[in-house]
Amino acid sequence: MLCGKYFLFYFLSLFFFKSTTVYGLIDPITGTFVVGAFVSGYFLNSNYILPYFGGCPKTFEIKDLEHDMKKSFFGQHIASKIVVSALAGNLHRSSKNKKPLVMSFHGSTGSGKNFLSDLIAKHMFKSNKVKELRYYVIHGRSKFPLQSKINDYKEKLYSDVKSAIKSCDTNLFVFDEIHYIPMGILDILIPILENNDVSVDSRNSIFIFLTNTASDSIIKKYLELWVSGVSRERMKVQDFDTILLKSAFNEEGGLKKSAIIDSHIIDHYVPFLPLEKVHVQQCIEAELKNLKKHLDSETKSEILQIITFGPEPQKLFSSSGCKRIKALVTTELESNLI
Repeated sequence: MLCGKYFLFYFLSLFFFKSTTVYGLIDPITGTFVVGAFVSGYFLNSNYILPYFGGCPKTFEIKDLEHDMKKSFFGQHIASKIVVSALAGNLHRSSKNKKPLVMSFHGSTGSGKNFLSDLIAKHMFKSNKVKELRYYVIHGRSKFPLQSKINDYKEKLYSDVKSAIKSCDTNLFVFDEIHYIPMGILDILIPILENNDVSVDSRNSIFIFLTNTASDSIIKKYLELWVSGVSRERMKVQDFDTILLKSAFNEEGGLKKSAIIDSHIIDHYVPFLPLEKVHVQQCIEAELKNLKKHLDSETKSEILQIITFGPEPQKLFSSSGCKRIKALVTTELESNLI
């Protein structure tokens, strides 16, 4: 099809230049700009030029993502299994999908929700330039600060998401900290999330909601299972699924009493388990490997001692997950240089 468009450009150029020379309508240089502008506009409006240069990718390699997750995404066997399976199934069925893939990531601070979202984006969009164009992170705390402007927020949100999909049907939309989004705003997206807006085809885009909602319930359920002799590795999504759905629907935030939940638009509620000391140690090692640096065992232990673990009396889980590790490792490396 693209070759046909180049033929169109060639044909129009010949015709236009013949007209300019035979009939004296316009000079050849001006003619070049006119034809170029016409055909360029045709390419862009037809959404052909972006895919040709890799700006609107249609697929990516799941195995590469899975490999990266095993190297740097720790302690989340449930989330890993759900997300890899969901993405693989979504790609496999792409032309037969009835709606875009919608997932909701639930867990405490530092458990890896943002990290995994970034990792998915990295593999969906190979170049940083394409990633900047197609990866949208909407921050709940800063994007919707005023209750009095909810209707304005709804209108702009719908318009922005629709425009993004119109320019390219492959996008990753991540709504971060949705527990800070005023109730009802996200429902405006239902026509797009169900692919019922006839003016756009949203099936190839992915929507992910990130929230601390249900983190206390996840910890409570984890401890119940742990006390009863169920190891972390034996815990399953079925142990948490109902808890996540009820918490999302009833706790304050963007999904409270939401029609998105009532309409069963969310395909997967993904629990992110609280991270234990062994996972924080893995994060320290991964950060050092990423920086190609080394710290001795004593210094690594000192970093661990800075991290607060809870709740009482077990003190199993890092209160900040791995969120502080990058900064703490960097500080230790810098202090070693002094």
